[in-house]
Amino acid sequence: MKLIEWNCFDEISAYTTCAYDEKHRLMNMSYNGIDDKQVLVNRQQLAQTLNTDLSHMVATLQQHTTNFIKVSLQDGGRGMLSKDDAFQGYDAMYTRDKHLWLWTFHADCCPVLLYCRDQKIVAAIHSGWKGTVGEIVGKVAHHLISHEQCQPEQMYAYIGPSIEQRNFEARDDIIDLVKNMSFDTHSFYTKKEDGAYLLNHKELIQQQLLQLRVPKQNITISPYCTIENEDLFFSYRRDKSPHRQITLISLK
Repeated sequence: MKLIEWNCFDEISAYTTCAYDEKHRLMNMSYNGIDDKQVLVNRQQLAQTLNTDLSHMVATLQQHTTNFIKVSLQDGGRGMLSKDDAFQGYDAMYTRDKHLWLWTFHADCCPVLLYCRDQKIVAAIHSGWKGTVGEIVGKVAHHLISHEQCQPEQMYAYIGPSIEQRNFEARDDIIDLVKNMSFDTHSFYTKKEDGAYLLNHKELIQQQLLQLRVPKQNITISPYCTIENEDLFFSYRRDKSPHRQITLISLK
C-alpha cells in the first residue's frame, strides 16, 4: 500500500493513503455504494500495514460542518464496517488516547492534522471550503488551547494534499464568505479576467492557526495538489470521483 507520511515526531504516526497501490489497484477508502466490499478489504489492508486493526480506527460521517468531537479507545471501530455507526454531523475529532487512528476523508477538500505535543493530543480535521470559511481548524485549535490546556507554541499542524490555488476557481458566492472570515483575507484570493477568483485554500487554513499564535515553523503544508497528481489522488473537481483517500493520525 502506498502511503505519504507526515514525519513529525516519533511519538505519533500520520499518513495519507494514495488512490492506487503499487500494482495500480484502486484503493478507495470511503463507502459509496459502488464498491463497498472492496473498500472494506482496502481498510483491512491498511490496518494490517499499520500493524493494527479496524477496532483501533474511527471515522465520522462528514457533512461539511464545523462540529468536532472528542473520542476515545471505546469509540474504536465506529464507521469502519459501515457508515451506520459513524459519528454523524462531525467533521473533526481529537483524542488523548494512544493507538487510536483518527480518519478524515478527502478528494480536493483539505485534511488537517494537529498534534499538541505538551498535552499529547492529536486531531484530524476535514476542511472543505465550507469548513474553511467557517474556520473549523481555528475552532478546533482554539478549543484545544482553551479547554485542553494546549500551548500554541507546542501545537504542530499538517495541512495535507488538497487543491492548490492555481486550480481552485471560486465565484463571488464563496469569496463573499471568505471576505467575512474573522481576519483579513484579501491576500488569499486573486481575481481573474473572467470574473472568477483563484483561492488559496491551504494558506487560509494556515492563517487560522497563525491567528492563534501557532508558530509558522510548526506548520507543514503539503506540496501536493489533488487535481494535478492524478496518479496519487482522487479528485472530485477533476473527474467527479465518488472515491476518497484518507489522512489519518495516531499517538503511539
